[in-house]
Amino acid sequence: MLESYFLYGLLAGLITLVAGILPIFIDFKGVRYIIALSAGVVIATVFLDLLPETNLKKDAWILALGFLLFYIIGSLTMLHTCGERECEKHTMNMVSIFGMSLDNIIDGIAITIGYLTNPHVGLIITVAVIIHEIPQDITATLIMKDLGYSARKMLFPILFAAVSYPVGTYIATFIPQTFYEPIIAFVAGTFIYIGIGDLLVEAHKRFNFQVIMSVLSGFIVVFAIEEFMH
Repeated sequence: MLESYFLYGLLAGLITLVAGILPIFIDFKGVRYIIALSAGVVIATVFLDLLPETNLKKDAWILALGFLLFYIIGSLTMLHTCGERECEKHTMNMVSIFGMSLDNIIDGIAITIGYLTNPHVGLIITVAVIIHEIPQDITATLIMKDLGYSARKMLFPILFAAVSYPVGTYIATFIPQTFYEPIIAFVAGTFIYIGIGDLLVEAHKRFNFQVIMSVLSGFIVVFAIEEFMH
């Protein structure tokens, strides 16, 4: 029987696959509000679940490293999301595909390490990963459509990104337990960048009341899961 964390990784991969394929056939509207919801979920996950599991006195530099690494990767590749077809300055190439897959492998590792630290934390991380990946996957496919990629050509990066989650969850099983706490700190740093430096900024590019409500709804989702788990 497969462990729960591996099933979480498979679920994240499956949803990535679906979120990447659907825009090939469907013209998505309201992506900005999905981005805003994702921002709320990711930021709430940092404050309520990841930071309480870290030792900031010892691992603050690791948290900062996670933030800076994803800032650099996001600046060099198409890692971040765009709302309502505002990605005209971006492209999709092997560097972009590698960056997206590396992001997903790290998320897969985070799911496993979070689960082995505390099954509750593993579930919350999985929810945050899935929700923040949906707009990114939609964005990636929309960019490829605008670049004139055929459906067959689009499938390679979509499949590559989807498979990266279970790969990450499997890799994490070889990591010694002594590294769990620093890894959680690193993941918290990456989530701070994704939630605040990417998703929240993007959501506010066309600001309205619905954006605020979507961000708050993300927090409510995490609060609700917290209450249900307890």
